[in-house]
Amino acid sequence: MEWTRRALLAGTAVGLGGCLSAGRSNVDYPETAAGTETAVDEALVDAETAGPATDDGDEPAQQTEPSVPNRQLATEVERAYGEIEWFATEYDDAIETYRRVLGNAMATVQRVRDSSEFDAGNLELVRRATDQAVATAEAELGGHFGLPGQMRDEVDAHVETIRRFGGRGDLDRVDVELERLYDYLRGIRSDLFVRRVLSDRQVDARLYRHLHDDTPDEEDGEDETDDDEADPGLFEVYHSSGYAGYAYGGPRYVERDPFGDDDANDTNEGAELLARQRTQFGSVGEATGRTGFAYVVSYAVPDEAEQPTDLEPLDYDHTSLFVQRYEDVAAAGEAAERLYDTAVSREGSYSFGRDRWDRVYYEADGDVTYAFLIRAGPFVLVAAPSEVAWEERVDWTEPLDRLWLWRP
Repeated sequence: MEWTRRALLAGTAVGLGGCLSAGRSNVDYPETAAGTETAVDEALVDAETAGPATDDGDEPAQQTEPSVPNRQLATEVERAYGEIEWFATEYDDAIETYRRVLGNAMATVQRVRDSSEFDAGNLELVRRATDQAVATAEAELGGHFGLPGQMRDEVDAHVETIRRFGGRGDLDRVDVELERLYDYLRGIRSDLFVRRVLSDRQVDARLYRHLHDDTPDEEDGEDETDDDEADPGLFEVYHSSGYAGYAYGGPRYVERDPFGDDDANDTNEGAELLARQRTQFGSVGEATGRTGFAYVVSYAVPDEAEQPTDLEPLDYDHTSLFVQRYEDVAAAGEAAERLYDTAVSREGSYSFGRDRWDRVYYEADGDVTYAFLIRAGPFVLVAAPSEVAWEERVDWTEPLDRLWLWRP
C-alpha cells in the first residue's frame, strides 16, 4: 500500500565409520546438538577523526576538508549502506571461502578417524584445522553474522572432550566425539544452514540491526522497561550492483523473491516494486561522482503475535528510501546542488527524528511527486515519495518509524 491521489495511507548429521570406531562398546554416550542461533552483534563504534596537521611553523595549517553535514546521520547511513554493499559485492566470495575451509577441517577430522591410532599428533591436527575454520569464519563473516562466537564455543567443547578421553586411552569415546565434531562442521557448512542462518536473501543479522529503530514503541504501553522490544521490522533492499534481499526480524519467512526480476511473469510483485522505485526516484538520481546507490523499502508489519502464517509484504503499509553514495562529502554537496538547480524544488523542512530534511517536489512519470531530501556526509538521501502532498498526508509515518531515521 502506497500513497496515491486516490487514497491516503492508514494506519544434521549422518555418522561415518572409521578404523577408530571398530570394536566400539555398546555404551550409549550422551548426544549433543549444534546450535544454529546467531548472536546479537553490538552496533559499530564511531571512528575518531584525526586532528588537523600543522606546517613547519607554529601556526596550524588551514583546514581544507569540507565540513560534514549531519555527521551522526552520515555515520549511521555508512553502517547500513556498507552492509548492503557487502552483501552485494563480497558475500558470495566470503561464503565460498568459509565453506572451503570448513571442508578442509572435515577432511582432517575424517582422516584422523580413519587412522589406526590416536595420539597427541592427531589431536594437534584436529585443533589446527578447526582453529583455521573458526578464524576464517571470523575473518569472512564475523562483522556480519554472530556465528563465529558460537562456533568457537562448540568446537572448543568437542576438542576438549577428545583430548580428555584420548588421554585416558578411551578410543571408542574419542571416535564418538570426532564423529560429532565432523557432524557439527558438516551442519554449519550445509546448504540449508547457509540458506537459513547465513542468508543473503532474508537477513536477520547486523544489517537488520543497522536499519531498524530498536527503541520500544511508545504506544505499546506507558510502563516501559528495559525488556520492552521494538515492533518487528521488514526492510526490502536493492543495491545498484543488482543485489536484492530482505532484512527481517521475526518468526515468518517471506516467500516472495525480493525485488524479483522475472520478466516472463507479468504478476511478479517484486519486479513491479523495483520498477516503481526507479520511477519514483528517477528525477532525484544524480550519477556524477556517485559510487553506488540503494533502495530501501520499509514495511509496517504487525507484532509477531498478530502476524499471519504467510507474511505478504505488500499487504502492509510501506514507503521507500533512496540512498546515493558519492566519492566524498564535496561530491555529494555538488550533486545535491545540481538537483536543486535542475529537476528538484524545495519548500520548507521536516524533522525525521533529530534531523531536518528539505521538503522537495519533482516530476515523476508525468506527475508531481512530493518527498524529503537530506545530505549526510558523502550521501544524499530521499525518503517517502508520494503523489500526496506533505501537508495532506494522514498517518503516514508508521513504515518510517521502523527505520533508524527516527532514532533520537
